[in-house]
Amino acid sequence: MASAKSLAHNFSIQLAGKVLSVLIGLLAVAIITRALGTYAFGEFTTATTYLQMFGSVVDFGLTLTLIVMISETGADETRIVGNFLGLRLFSGFILFSLAPLTVLFFPWSTTVKQAVLVGAFGYFLMGGATMLLGVFQRHEAMWRAALAELLNRSVLLALLTFIALTSAGVVAMMGVSVMANFVWLLLMIHFASPFVHVRPLFMWSEWKGIIARSWPIAVSIIFNLLYLKGDILFLAYFRDQTQVGLYGMSYRIIDVLTVLPVMFMGLVLPSLVAAWSAGHTEEFRLRVARTFDVFAMAVVPLIVGAQLVATDLIVLIAGKDFADAGPVLAVLILALVGVYAGALYGHLVVAINRQRIMTWGYIGVAILSILGYFWFIPPYGIWGAVWVTLFSEAAIALITFLVVSRATGSRPNLTVTFKALAAGAVMYATLKILPESHVVIDVLVGATVYGAMLLALKAVSVQELKSLLPTR
Repeated sequence: MASAKSLAHNFSIQLAGKVLSVLIGLLAVAIITRALGTYAFGEFTTATTYLQMFGSVVDFGLTLTLIVMISETGADETRIVGNFLGLRLFSGFILFSLAPLTVLFFPWSTTVKQAVLVGAFGYFLMGGATMLLGVFQRHEAMWRAALAELLNRSVLLALLTFIALTSAGVVAMMGVSVMANFVWLLLMIHFASPFVHVRPLFMWSEWKGIIARSWPIAVSIIFNLLYLKGDILFLAYFRDQTQVGLYGMSYRIIDVLTVLPVMFMGLVLPSLVAAWSAGHTEEFRLRVARTFDVFAMAVVPLIVGAQLVATDLIVLIAGKDFADAGPVLAVLILALVGVYAGALYGHLVVAINRQRIMTWGYIGVAILSILGYFWFIPPYGIWGAVWVTLFSEAAIALITFLVVSRATGSRPNLTVTFKALAAGAVMYATLKILPESHVVIDVLVGATVYGAMLLALKAVSVQELKSLLPTR
């Protein structure tokens, strides 16, 4: 079982790698938005979102199920990983072959449909790469996964730069993902070789067991995706691609900010599974409470800071043509409360094996969200999508919390949350008082003030953070 020291080490390495990958990703977005403009970026966003829908269906809950299965005592890791990879490749081939066909039924431009056709293979390759992440989490070697992703982003950035210089357009921009993701898959297989011999296995008897365990997660993910990505697709259906471009740019920032909770929960999930299955209830509750504190301290400055710098941040990344996305981001970022809470309790649902119960929650929220998109997007456009997204994120967070708390008796202590809010208020007041400056300076000053206030208020100690995982 991982120690607190190894958790900190792995998290630091993964965070450093992820920060570099995010920075490269933001550079890539800057290149794409400036090369395409708002309308063409809307087409690009529509195509990528459509492919993400298929990617989540292909995942079928396999990524989370793999982490759980190889973390169990006596697991045959080579056999498990091989069959997971074989199942992923088989299902991915089938579904990503359908993506370019089904998109023909939508009233989108030829450019969008061609981008889906080209990008389908890139997303097929990406699915295989991301699934292997569980191997590195299991063996506390996240630096390998971080390095593979960093190299993937670097290849992508170089290719995008070349494409932008040639003014090749949306389809070519999508096409570079094929080569970059092919490199990513090869690197993930190579870096995993010291721990497990990665080769696809096609054993139907094993596949049945995997599907039996993963289908509740799969159903949840599919319905989860309907409210997560449905906003962009409904906006693309009812409104102009320019609105999709502005909304999509705001959502790109949200996607970047969701890296921390998903990454952190991926690291602690194996230990949470072990603690719960071993009956160490109090230890489980303590780690859940501490993780809630970490997420509270992370989300407060993001939301507060965005109220001051949202437009300047959008312009810095995407250019002046996207300035109208700033007010959208300032409101949409409120969804991070639900996103972070949902990431915590959604992973805990898997840890305590309550996926089937949670499936009904995802179905209910998905239905309400789809009705909301139909009702609010045609008359209100972007703002209709924003408010329905806020509702859906909050609803999922509440339902997952209720499922987990009822099953485990785990409750957050809001003391740290209130201290984080106090620190955020001081940060906001400080930035309002100071003379107007560049957005990067505002971010650095805000982070410094917020961090100093957390220390002054003794929001959390190093020892408390170490209690997230037991010592060896």
